[in-house]
Amino acid sequence: MRPASSRDAALVWMGVVFLLGGMAMLAGLPETAALSLVVLAWASGALWRIGGIDARRLRIDSWWLFLLAGSSTLWQVQVIGPDMVDGSLRMFWGSVVGILVGLVPILAAEALGWRWPFQPGDVLLFGALGWLLGPVGLLWALPVGSAFALARHAWLQRRRGRSWLQGYVPLGPGMAAGAGLVLAAAALDLAGHGFG
Repeated sequence: MRPASSRDAALVWMGVVFLLGGMAMLAGLPETAALSLVVLAWASGALWRIGGIDARRLRIDSWWLFLLAGSSTLWQVQVIGPDMVDGSLRMFWGSVVGILVGLVPILAAEALGWRWPFQPGDVLLFGALGWLLGPVGLLWALPVGSAFALARHAWLQRRRGRSWLQGYVPLGPGMAAGAGLVLAAAALDLAGHGFG
């Protein structure tokens, strides 16, 4: 997907979901519930596209990452709350943890002269997932996403007749799935159907 078409797809997705949210409000859905659904749809769509593009092209698409960051801001500040300060702190610390999870291994590998375990786009993805989920949610999403990414890689390599130890592992699909599960659990918890 070219950057221009990716940008257009992200903007169209935002507009369509926003219009559907407005229609839901006109049909009688409370404003907070409509906002929650719009933000969840934006974040879920962004995660889906980030995972799909990384699976095919081994790159994290910046337009969908921007959409994820914007929807994450609304999710943390407006939906989860309880106020702007708490949401902002969760976003900040989640992003810091995510960036450090990706950056520290890169710096260590660089110092030792080894191949980088992650690419810069992966570090941005970790930071964006921390922005979306906060530090606690991120620490749940990373192992789940890693397991999904490795399972997908092993399955694809088996289909190709190669060892699972060969080739690059695109982290986007697995991390998007892991983050989606954590986001769904948080949404269910907010709706009163949670696990806690």
